Amino acid sequence: MYQAFMNLTEEKRKAIINAALREFSLNNYATASTNKIVSNANISKGILYHYFGSKKNLYLFLYDYTTTIFSEALNRQIDLAEPDIFKRYEQIMKIKIDLMKQYHALFDFLKKAYAETSSEVRDELNHYNAAFQKNAYATAFEGIDTSLFRENLEIKKAIDTIQWVTDGISHRYEERLKAHADNQELFNELIEQCMEEASEYFLFLKTLLYQ
Repeated sequence: MYQAFMNLTEEKRKAIINAALREFSLNNYATASTNKIVSNANISKGILYHYFGSKKNLYLFLYDYTTTIFSEALNRQIDLAEPDIFKRYEQIMKIKIDLMKQYHALFDFLKKAYAETSSEVRDELNHYNAAFQKNAYATAFEGIDTSLFRENLEIKKAIDTIQWVTDGISHRYEERLKAHADNQELFNELIEQCMEEASEYFLFLKTLLYQ
């Protein structure tokens, strides 16, 4: 359906996608403005509707596109031979950072879309999200060795704790990374700081959770 759009040059395609991601990450579906999207992408509204037909189609395309590239990156880059959940989370963080270099508002958009309540798109979002959870995260944590945890520990609570710490660190750096995405040197410094902080917290959690 969107082959004509995908045939655009990479530069033009990313400009439209990034403009749309930014607008839909700052606003909910109903209040997001296609006028702002076309202005930020430096295209006409007619061109946007030529490729997508409607605001709804654009929104659902974005969700399908972003969850697909994230899923493919996880499936391609996660080392399933690594049984340590902390190492897996480090891999996931690196994958997310690499995607943020290309699409600055990608994960802000996914968070916003996950909580979207508009009846116009909610059913389709639930469908896409179910497929994403099945194909991406299920694979990303396949083969984790839970025997590494302390005996009598509630594994689900332990894993939830690791997830919350990881999300907290990621959130702390996401805004700064987006703000300096065009400054390669500073961007790389922030990445190093983020991964160093994650390693320190993971080491601390290991002393609490692992045998």
